[in-house]
Amino acid sequence: MVNKSKKQRQAIIDEALDRFDIAADAWEDVYQAALDDISFVDEEDGQWDPSAKMARVNRPCLTFDKVSGAVDQIVGQQLQMLPGVKVRGAEEGDSDTAEIFEGLIRQIEQRGNRAYKTAFKFAVKGGWGCWMIDHDYVDDISMDQEIIIREIKNPFSILLDPIIQVQDLKEARYGFMFEDMEKDEFERLYPKAKSGLGEDFSSTGNLRSWVGEESIRVADYFRIVPEERRLVQLSTGEVVDYEEIEPIIDELNFKGVTLGRERVIEGRRLERYKITGLEVLEEYECVGRYIPLIPLFGKTTNVDGTFISRGIVRKAKDAQRMYNYSRSTQIEVTALQPKQPLMATPAMIKGHEERYRNLMTSNDPVLLFNFDNGQKPFREPPAQPSPALLTESQISADDIKSTTGIYDASLGARSNETSGRAIRERQLQGNIANFEFVDELVSSISYTGEIMIDMIPKIYDTERQIRILGPDDAEEVKQINKPVLDLQTGETVIINDLNRGHYDIKVTTGPSFSTRRTETAEQLGTLFGQNPQMAQLGADIYFKALDLVGADELVERVRKQGIKAGIIEPNDDEKQQMDQSQQMEMQIKQQAMQMEMAMKQAEIANEQAAAKEKESKTLLNQVKAQVEQMELAQAQQDMQAQQIAQQRLRQTLGMMNAQRPPFN
Repeated sequence: MVNKSKKQRQAIIDEALDRFDIAADAWEDVYQAALDDISFVDEEDGQWDPSAKMARVNRPCLTFDKVSGAVDQIVGQQLQMLPGVKVRGAEEGDSDTAEIFEGLIRQIEQRGNRAYKTAFKFAVKGGWGCWMIDHDYVDDISMDQEIIIREIKNPFSILLDPIIQVQDLKEARYGFMFEDMEKDEFERLYPKAKSGLGEDFSSTGNLRSWVGEESIRVADYFRIVPEERRLVQLSTGEVVDYEEIEPIIDELNFKGVTLGRERVIEGRRLERYKITGLEVLEEYECVGRYIPLIPLFGKTTNVDGTFISRGIVRKAKDAQRMYNYSRSTQIEVTALQPKQPLMATPAMIKGHEERYRNLMTSNDPVLLFNFDNGQKPFREPPAQPSPALLTESQISADDIKSTTGIYDASLGARSNETSGRAIRERQLQGNIANFEFVDELVSSISYTGEIMIDMIPKIYDTERQIRILGPDDAEEVKQINKPVLDLQTGETVIINDLNRGHYDIKVTTGPSFSTRRTETAEQLGTLFGQNPQMAQLGADIYFKALDLVGADELVERVRKQGIKAGIIEPNDDEKQQMDQSQQMEMQIKQQAMQMEMAMKQAEIANEQAAAKEKESKTLLNQVKAQVEQMELAQAQQDMQAQQIAQQRLRQTLGMMNAQRPPFN
């Protein structure tokens, strides 16, 4: 992102101020009418005009709110079946990636459901709601960003290009999200920013509404900047932006890919600035081609060039006021009945004035009086409630039903309908009367889906793992933008490349998954009760539809039995598990065979070792015998030698004696 020069920044401020005034004038009537409707429902005593209250000073001005029940009925019913974005691949080969887009969008929407809810409530009440699509870093230590649907609690802080009053939402060229911030807080957040006009400043236009004595308006200014883009069709048939392939044209030519037809179009680039009426505070890095502020209208029309968007309240306000007035008057008359004053002359109550003065608050069982010309105090008959007031209340209540399209059957109350079909028909009548609110919600969510399809490839543009949701809200982790070497071609291919392909958006509406699951369980239970044999075919589906602890484990067991029996066709995961089980079984068998062979070899080795040991013992015994024989022989030889030595000794001694002379 290139930082703007001082001159460019001032041009942005001038442009923003002019556009803000144009948008404020164009939406003033729509916003004021919506604000009046919302105040009528939500403010205390909002259903009484100030002039009517002044005319009834010290008289009851009660509120019997019937409109809020109609609002809650429409909002609550729709929250049970929020529309969902479906993504379809526009070209062959995009279906797998389309499932990732759809699962990612579903996960983003689940986190942003509150934004949908808040906007829808405002649209039903006043005909105007809004939410925002933003992107931010996952956390403070991550470089990855994610898409966020932000809740806008004050839709009147949003101003959009009034061109959307007559054209499609995509055609919006600018938008504002603003707040009036106290100067102390502003100076704390932006200590270097300007916070005053200055004495010598000459204001033009509506700038002083931006800078007040105690507050300063801070706005996020979104604008679409047109830019020319050069599209090129490659010889492969793919249409790409020339800027994307310009650095690799030589490489493409080397691969035999050439450039074909070209076309210059006017593209769109989104820019976002944080501004005051005096300067640009921040420049944001943002992506996309559309203004990310999504309006949600009520029932819309155009009267002689004037755009009108209303909620359910506007047409019912007069009937609700009449109902409040009639009921308040009835209660007033009823409350005054026991307070009809006594008719008495001064002589009748003389000496008892205090008792008569406190008559309405005293429980004294005795009331004293004085006869006056033989007469005593008497009370006039109380005023009777007017039947006209009761009739008026009933008529006003029926008028509220007619203007809102919500009848007693839609609210769950008993009405003239007695049969189930009649009740459903009356409920359907209420749904049809207010279907335009649902249709506008579908349109805005469809626009949201298109913006997210445009933003996802730019935000989720690196190799990473993302969490997606299936139609049953089951979570799954997917690896995206992962480069893998193709062993056949030797080229690197990207697995789950979110930058490739073209996708279409479709929004579906209907009961939520939990509601459909409950209905499925009820219908299957009835069906299996009538035909128990079918339970074998659909027991896994039935148990899966039950919201029970351990239902998943039960489903898994039922499916295993069904797969073994050949009743249930295994899915991809189960086939993979079966293959893995078979491989493990084969490995176990191979290991068992190897162990058996090893044991046999060990037995043979043991037998051979035993034979060798026996042979060794025999040899050892033989050696011992030979040694003993040798020792015996040696002993015999030693005895013979000794005898010979002794013999020789004797012979020697004899010879010596023979030679010795005799003694005299």
